[in-house]
Amino acid sequence: MQEQTEATIDLRGMLGILRKRTGFIILMTFIVTVLGSVYTFFIVAPKYTATTQLVVKLPTSDNSAAYAEQVTGNIQMANTINQVITSPAILDKVNTNLNLGSKVNLTKNVTATNTTNSQVITIDVTYSNPYTAQKIANETAKVFSNNAQAILNVTNVSVLASATVNTLPVSPKPILYIPISLVVGLILGLGFALIAEALNNKVRTEEDIIALGFSSLGSTPYVDSKDLHVSLGVGALHKEVKTEVALRRKR
Repeated sequence: MQEQTEATIDLRGMLGILRKRTGFIILMTFIVTVLGSVYTFFIVAPKYTATTQLVVKLPTSDNSAAYAEQVTGNIQMANTINQVITSPAILDKVNTNLNLGSKVNLTKNVTATNTTNSQVITIDVTYSNPYTAQKIANETAKVFSNNAQAILNVTNVSVLASATVNTLPVSPKPILYIPISLVVGLILGLGFALIAEALNNKVRTEEDIIALGFSSLGSTPYVDSKDLHVSLGVGALHKEVKTEVALRRKR
């Protein structure tokens, strides 16, 4: 019963702290949300994607057993092709053909994947310009098709779908970033409010006295804050003592 009472008191105390510092919490949440919005809309560069698909097949066979082995070989070949597509042997030629410049590292922008047990290879390109992203995706598929025989001794390469322009950015996502900023600001506001209260050792109310383990003897509404100022109290007391000493000497 005592533990439950203490827990209730602690919960009430925490709620009291949050109510007392509501303005600070709201301000912190607002500031972090604004910073997150500024970062999302004005600082971070938007990224766009373009996708193309191709399939590479080994020579066909009329034998069913050989055909099954062929499908397995195509799937294993697809895993190798993914690495070849994203290698400098392909991407350097793509960069040169599109005149993107030596500072552009396409290995960070181009990915090639295929799903499990699938011969279809998907080339995804992420770039700061949607039209350039489309050109990179289509040029990558074209350069690989032209060099597949020399690199992998494969001639049967088919493009299933060419890349199209997608003007909707994939990042940043305001619908995701702004709520995250709101939650982070709220958490920071709560955390700083609790820390500030924990570090606050000033005694301002009767509840603060009781919290320190002392008993309150009473209160009066007739004392002004300046009457309790330490420097004025000591100065007045010192002046009073000097006056009393002087009067005694005269006697």
